[in-house]
Amino acid sequence: MRSAHIWEITVESDWFTTVGAAVLLIVSGLLLVREIDHFIWGHLSGPVHIPRSLWSIWNKVFEAIAAVCCLMFAFKFPNNSVRIASLLMGIDLASFVLLSCFHMSPGVLHTAAVSGSAMRQVALAIFCVALAQWLRTVVRWGRQSELPGGES
Repeated sequence: MRSAHIWEITVESDWFTTVGAAVLLIVSGLLLVREIDHFIWGHLSGPVHIPRSLWSIWNKVFEAIAAVCCLMFAFKFPNNSVRIASLLMGIDLASFVLLSCFHMSPGVLHTAAVSGSAMRQVALAIFCVALAQWLRTVVRWGRQSELPGGES
């Protein structure tokens, strides 16, 4: 008669942080897939001139706040790759806010859209790799006898 193998998950961090990191990994992965899809099919979103409506002004204010937060986070993280990804996202958001304040030629707007898409793809890929590496170090899968404190 074979003994049943019981697999357990050991998390070396609190569950809230681990679940949050897993959700961020999923969201970052989905955003990366969407960005690659938009890049391949030419559905790039670039900076557009701000129309004078409350919703569009609120949207640009939110983008400016997000750019400042990303640039501040670039100096807070101990991991250099996450710093670079935060810096890329901050530069991308800041350039979209600044370029939307001025009238630009369609060629410049297209160049900004292509370079912004490339920066977002690189930043999202770095975020996904960093989150996956962190989760790999925190979450352990194994049989009950292989885990520390398990039965022998």
